[in-house]
Amino acid sequence: MKTRTTIPVSGANTDEYSRLPDSRSGDPYLDICETLHTLLTRKRGYYGCREEGPLDNALGVAEQGIPPWVYQLARIGEKVRRCGGLRGAIVDGQYDKIRETLLDIAGHAVVAIAVLDHEENSHEYQGD
Repeated sequence: MKTRTTIPVSGANTDEYSRLPDSRSGDPYLDICETLHTLLTRKRGYYGCREEGPLDNALGVAEQGIPPWVYQLARIGEKVRRCGGLRGAIVDGQYDKIRETLLDIAGHAVVAIAVLDHEENSHEYQGD
């Protein structure tokens, strides 16, 4: 099994670096999805979410009147701007910085979908 170089877990309240697998199945889409799942699960722990409430942190912004999926879009925008600033990273061979940022974008998109699904399911149960 090939292992990617050390990738910082951005946004986490830790200085630890995580080693995320590069390839397991030979299917690049599955491998990236599994890596993204590992990253999201680790970050969820850093933000203090309980196992039975994995969206607690993401849903919490609603207390300030911000729809959670809109907040995730704002975070995606931040990451896209960061990617724009990393254009020179490929020249410098810093692929991991770009890869990490793209995983962050994908992660925020997954969280946005998860909170939308949560909100939809909550409305269904309330009869809305």
